[in-house]
Amino acid sequence: MSPLSIISLAAIGVIAIANIRVSALVIKCPMFSSFQKVAQCLIVWLVPLLGVVGIWAFVRSQYNWAKYDTRAFPEDSEKMVLVELDKSEHGASGVVGETYGD
Repeated sequence: MSPLSIISLAAIGVIAIANIRVSALVIKCPMFSSFQKVAQCLIVWLVPLLGVVGIWAFVRSQYNWAKYDTRAFPEDSEKMVLVELDKSEHGASGVVGETYGD
C-alpha cells in the first residue's frame, strides 16, 4: 500500500467517525422534530466534511435547548414561556418629544 492510500483511508475513517458522532448528537437532541433530525443527518452524510462541521456547530450553538426550541408545535408542557419585560428602567415617565435642559 502506498502512503497516499493510507492517508486517504485514514481521512475517510476520521470523516466517517465524525459523521457517526454528529448523527448521534442530532438524534439524541430533544429540541428537533423527527423531520429535522432526518434532514440534518442527510446533510451530514451527503455533504461529508462541510455538513458535519456545519451541523455540529449549529447543535452546539443551541446550548440552552429549552430556550431555543425549534420545533413548530412543541408539546404543551414544553412550550417556551415568555417573560414580561420590566420597562421601569427605561425612563418611560417623560412625554414623547419632550426636551431636557441643554
